[in-house]
Amino acid sequence: MENLESIDDNKLIEEISRRFEEKQASIKEMEFMTKKLLDLNEQAKEAEAVKSQFLSLIKNEFNNPISSLLSLSGKLVNNSNPDRIPQIGNMINEELLRLDFQLKNLFSASEIEAGNIADDLTTVNFGDILDDAVKSFKYVINEKNLVVKFKEDEDLRFVTDSQKLYLILLNLISNACEFSFPDSKIKVKISENNGEIKIKVEDFGEGIAVHFHKEIYNRFARYSTGKTRAHSGLGLGLSIVRALVESMDGSVDFQSEEGNTTFTVILPKLSEDLAEGGSGGSNDFMFEDFGEDDGEMLEL
Repeated sequence: MENLESIDDNKLIEEISRRFEEKQASIKEMEFMTKKLLDLNEQAKEAEAVKSQFLSLIKNEFNNPISSLLSLSGKLVNNSNPDRIPQIGNMINEELLRLDFQLKNLFSASEIEAGNIADDLTTVNFGDILDDAVKSFKYVINEKNLVVKFKEDEDLRFVTDSQKLYLILLNLISNACEFSFPDSKIKVKISENNGEIKIKVEDFGEGIAVHFHKEIYNRFARYSTGKTRAHSGLGLGLSIVRALVESMDGSVDFQSEEGNTTFTVILPKLSEDLAEGGSGGSNDFMFEDFGEDDGEMLEL
């Protein structure tokens, strides 16, 4: 009789232990699910904050140029003084260039978010693409009296995605123009070594404060001390640069200190066999001749 009671007690203890373990497992699972729900809630809040920030930026960045374009086009139509027409035309062109740049970044950010950034490879002339990118910021360059100098390895042509490269250069040149001190230089250099294409864009401006280095590639990150930057922008540029460079199996890095910032893009040198016919460059962007002296420092 005692043995039976002992067995029953053992079974009872085992059952209590089993149920206790099940309860502990349920508590851990509930804790995990609660944490997951809290994380999802935080992500939803962040997404909503990004959405609000994005809409606010769109409103601010596009309201002004569109209003300016409407006003200027009205003046152009109603202006009876022919001497003012070229001036108004230049002002319209300046606003359109800024608007076009922002729209290019918006469309690219949308494609990146959707994962729709496959390569379209052609053989490119880097100087032609750089020339077109620089022309997009001619008003900032003239306003700040900047000089863009370009140096390349002799007759360097290579296979890449010309549209991606163009947008990468647009954003790097835009940053260099915005953050350069007036009356300074922007240096662009491209070279090929050990199967890699290395592109450097260097400006001589205020530099990027150390505390901002970790945030520089974040979307909507906008750095400005007010010393050099005239236009706020959407804060998409460097996030787009990194995404496009990485989609091309390359890398981007920067070095910055007071008075100097250099961005370095490294892309793999691809086989000519990968080019999908034709040459990316003048056909894509309708460039004019960039310069005659390859390999020399050129002023734009």
